[in-house]
Amino acid sequence: MTAISRIFERRGSRGWVILAGESPFDRGSETSVLDSIKSVMGPEGALVVLAPGGEIPSSIQPFVNDFEERLGGNLKMTDPLEVDQTLIQTTCQKAQLVLAMGGDREGWAAIFTEERMPADPDLIVAENSVFIAIGSLVSVLGEWTYDPDRDQISEGIGWFPNAIFLPSSEAPASKMGVRQKIEAQMKSYAIGIAPDTIIGIGPQGKVEIWSEAAPEILLGQGWV
Repeated sequence: MTAISRIFERRGSRGWVILAGESPFDRGSETSVLDSIKSVMGPEGALVVLAPGGEIPSSIQPFVNDFEERLGGNLKMTDPLEVDQTLIQTTCQKAQLVLAMGGDREGWAAIFTEERMPADPDLIVAENSVFIAIGSLVSVLGEWTYDPDRDQISEGIGWFPNAIFLPSSEAPASKMGVRQKIEAQMKSYAIGIAPDTIIGIGPQGKVEIWSEAAPEILLGQGWV
């Protein structure tokens, strides 16, 4: 296992979880990213879009359209605010690709707190499937989540232990609350998820950076 694989250790052992910024295709990388995603997808299944309010951000719509065409128009739009956890799990377990997008950090945190989505990624990420978290959702998937307005840390969902994800191109070390938390924790890290960042984390410690620039990482104690 490589050093970067140890840093991006995640809960669950099924499929791929991809962390992406708000506009991951703004710099013309769409074709290569699509090819990378296709290479880790299973042979069959639906395209599922999880979007609070049923709204797809305009920056992501062309990407959704492309995959809908590639999967034969087999798209299932699901609003996590309107359905229960059982339906979300059943829908996602039959998916080849899940795109989770839109909303805001507080809304996604509430979706998990209210148990509309499971805290265990293996209950929603199927074998040989791809789950792409885009934008605000990424910020709640770490062990801790960061509120930039108050410079405060709170509990996250924990899909990624010892992690804080910041949906920002700013260096994590520039945020005092983040720096204090990470410096006090063993084997912890914080990473800025810029708008064009795309990181693929697969089973068995596989980690691939699918964006042009490598993300900046702030490491805590104990990394050698």
